[in-house]
Amino acid sequence: MTEELNNMENTPAPIQTTAPSDAILPKVEPVPPAHARINPLLLAMNMVMLVGLVILYILHFTGSGSKNDAIGGAVAKANRGSISVAYVNNDSILGSYELVKKMRADLEAKGKRLESEVASRQQAFEKDAAYFKEQVAKKSISDQSAQEIYGQLQQNQKDIYDLRDRYAAELQQSEMDMNVALLDSVTNFLDRYNEKYKFDYILGYTKGGNILYANDTMNVTGDVLKELNLEYMKKHGGK
Repeated sequence: MTEELNNMENTPAPIQTTAPSDAILPKVEPVPPAHARINPLLLAMNMVMLVGLVILYILHFTGSGSKNDAIGGAVAKANRGSISVAYVNNDSILGSYELVKKMRADLEAKGKRLESEVASRQQAFEKDAAYFKEQVAKKSISDQSAQEIYGQLQQNQKDIYDLRDRYAAELQQSEMDMNVALLDSVTNFLDRYNEKYKFDYILGYTKGGNILYANDTMNVTGDVLKELNLEYMKKHGGK
């Protein structure tokens, strides 16, 4: 196959009736597999956690004589030592929440399906390209026919690249949608959960994140996970 076949030029070069070189149209990389991580949830929870820490810092180090009426009540509460804080372990939520497991399985299944489709198209393309090379080597087709087939092969290869890129973007969008749905699920649950316990803050803890140390007595992860999964099982019946 000629070098132009590798470079994918818009106008194919004339194909000689002599045996082409060993170069084949370049292979198309498979669709990147879907990953199990849902990192935006960690990022969002860490941002909420950081904001909470900044507020706590302001509350504890602002004097009782502050003239800012907007936070006067909060400052007074901080001075009385009555601010209550709890935290959940983000990694545990991602590892044990049934909704996350379902999302992860769905995303991985979709990634494998799309990757398989691209691979199938690539295999068919390589088969056609090999047959074309063989026919040119045997001089069994005219230069005009070879030129037409060459152009079609180039178009087929471009279509496979476009399909791969479209599927990769589709997977990325699916992952983003799942992240939004997951964050929404957790934050909405914590609103309901806190109606009972009345914490001032429920922070998200991640190892290596913004909080370097957290007292285990403030850890409500186990209870939150239990209630989250009970709600999920009740709503979805384990599906």
